[in-house]
Amino acid sequence: MKALILERRFWPLFWTQFLGALNDNFFKNALVMLITYKSITLMGLNAGLLVAMAGGIFILPFFLFSATAGQIADRYEKSTIIKITKITELIIMLVASFGFYTENYMMLMVVLFLMGTQSAFFGPLKYGIIPHIVKSEELVPANAYIGGGTFLAILVGTLIGGTFANLDSPSLPIGIGLILLSAIGILTSLPFKKVNNANREVEINYTLFKPSWDILKLVYKKKDVFRTIMGVSWFWFLGAGILSLLPILCKDILGGDAVVGTVLLGTFTVGMGVGSVMTNLLSRGKVELGMVAPAGLFMSVAMFDMSLTGAGWSYIPNGDTLLGLSDFFALEGSFRIFVDLFFVSSFGGMYIIPQMTYVQEASESSELSRIISGNNIINAFFMVTASILIMAMHSMKISVPVQFGILAGVNAAFSFIVYYINSETTVRFWFWIFSNVFYNMEVIGKENIPEKGPLIICSNHVTYIDWWFIYAVSPRPVRFIIDNKFYSMPIYKFWFAQASLIPIATRKESEELLKKAFDNISASIQSGDCLGLFPEGWVTRDGEMKRFQPGIMKIIQRDPVSIVPISLVGLWGSIFSFERGKLLFKLPQGFRRKVKVIIGKPIKPGEYNSEKVRTQILNNLEQKI
Repeated sequence: MKALILERRFWPLFWTQFLGALNDNFFKNALVMLITYKSITLMGLNAGLLVAMAGGIFILPFFLFSATAGQIADRYEKSTIIKITKITELIIMLVASFGFYTENYMMLMVVLFLMGTQSAFFGPLKYGIIPHIVKSEELVPANAYIGGGTFLAILVGTLIGGTFANLDSPSLPIGIGLILLSAIGILTSLPFKKVNNANREVEINYTLFKPSWDILKLVYKKKDVFRTIMGVSWFWFLGAGILSLLPILCKDILGGDAVVGTVLLGTFTVGMGVGSVMTNLLSRGKVELGMVAPAGLFMSVAMFDMSLTGAGWSYIPNGDTLLGLSDFFALEGSFRIFVDLFFVSSFGGMYIIPQMTYVQEASESSELSRIISGNNIINAFFMVTASILIMAMHSMKISVPVQFGILAGVNAAFSFIVYYINSETTVRFWFWIFSNVFYNMEVIGKENIPEKGPLIICSNHVTYIDWWFIYAVSPRPVRFIIDNKFYSMPIYKFWFAQASLIPIATRKESEELLKKAFDNISASIQSGDCLGLFPEGWVTRDGEMKRFQPGIMKIIQRDPVSIVPISLVGLWGSIFSFERGKLLFKLPQGFRRKVKVIIGKPIKPGEYNSEKVRTQILNNLEQKI
């Protein structure tokens, strides 16, 4: 099967956006490096403030023009508008080349604003056209390619920009490079095929603020999409802060020259690319929001370590004799800085790609470009806020390492908020990780679990971790029905609540709790949830499967819903089973025990028979593993 990136329907988009991102970052990094290492001042602002302001100037057009850009992208044929935006990029780069040649930094700041404007119009087109040129099951790899390609482009652009800025006479090479990349970008946009996705009912409002408000209201109506966009925007807030601080950290704290600064920025972008690849591998072809909160938390851990390393840096920088790459790496802690930065950006890739893909998947195709524009507006607001915050902290004389520590702390708090929102998917993702790390799993019939609609999953009950494996094979969160005695245990209650488990009791134990459980079950079915239960009622003590309790029949009599039977094969003998009469207190029989999970076809409620389903699961348990 041909790789998606080689297919005619996809590669023009990949290379067009790649070259655009490369040119953006070539220009921005060359400008930032020249400002930083030539100690440029402008309008009374020093280099540190100018670098932070430059980030805000580039992002401001996203706030101003994204709404109009989204309307244009939805109203007109997207591939045609893409070609027009690439031509405007070439015109802007001609002006930029003149600005570099004359060393007119005020003009270059204006060009930075114009580049941001061009990117604001390209963004809704780039993400809005993806669902029209790939299949639904290709959305995750397509976004991973676009994300990975973008970060690779950022890397190459950063390296070229830093290298050219370090030349004795950088103006002419920078100008020629910018024009050449723009021209190649026009050529790669020409093979775009029309996708015939124009929506003439969309009215374009050029007043800027009213369409922005209308699009924000449209985004806010879609609560899940809005929450995800807030997560995306937080990432760009954090990224804008980090990228504003890195050049200053390198020169003023670490004492590195422009080459060291370029390699630092390059390390950040390499990590983002690696994170995009890891996202594709761990997502297994679907949107995996469960990795978002852990990725955010790990980003904070790495940022805290960067803060500590910078605060304890022993070398005292001297602006006249900055360290080259080899001298820099000879210092204690230098490699640690690079490793931290790599992990910050790697987990950043795992944080952003699933959320951006979810926005595309959960939005109607007829309004997707406007949703992307709303995303860009909110992103821009967060990024401009980050630039203002960094400038304020510089003005208050807060050291750069401490600023990294502040960002890390706030990000850690935000990660817990994201976890609270996505707790069910996060729990499911972690149990998929645990199951596949500690067990050698074989899954048969995975396609038998529908991705949408109400459903009951039932399984034999061999160990206290059977639910791990059901979480691992299910493409969606599963709300398990659990004995209230276990649910109420102080050690586990918090986590069980995070996984949205439903506690149940017998009529003898609590008639009120039993009624509440069945009411919760009914509400979950009405909401289209996937429920999980073990119809035997308890974990087997002898490896034999017991008769089913009447729970499923009571559920489907009240709310008819399909049942998917699952057979867990190979878990008897696990340290979590009662084999040899003991639970836990025995040696495991080898590492990565082989387990087979057999998923039966959905059974309609009118065809359910507990004894037949029990026999079906029993027959599967006879299979060899």
